[in-house]
Amino acid sequence: MIKKSTLRAFGIGLFLAGVGLQLLNNFESKDSNSINSEESFEQTQKELTDVKQQLADLQIDLENAQKGPIQEPAKPVQEEPPTNSQAITVLEIKTGMTSSEIGTWLENAGIIKHKQDLEDYLTAQNMTARIQTGTFEMNSSMTIKQIADSITRKP
Repeated sequence: MIKKSTLRAFGIGLFLAGVGLQLLNNFESKDSNSINSEESFEQTQKELTDVKQQLADLQIDLENAQKGPIQEPAKPVQEEPPTNSQAITVLEIKTGMTSSEIGTWLENAGIIKHKQDLEDYLTAQNMTARIQTGTFEMNSSMTIKQIADSITRKP
């Protein structure tokens, strides 16, 4: 028969071998996880670099598109100095000008307070496609409706 102490020593040996194998397995898992984390980090950095490059390309395209097809913007021409608080000016609409550009120009000239009001009105009334090229006299006492009617009929 096997002595009690021999059996105990054999059991302790198996237990220590199991603990050793488990610790070895844990260390290998941590190493592979850190390698996977590094690979994932590098891949994310590469994707970020690609996205930044695409964003830069799109910004350049946007700047070129804004500069390219649009002709020089309309220039405000003061007919006579206003005698009261009413601003009078001449709006020159050129081919290719959008309702947004016209609204911005009128806002800068002091004819309207908010360019978005004109854009919203023209869109709601389906008038954006009917904007006419030409020269139009505008003053700050005109309503959005009057301005829209003026720029959508032939000068």
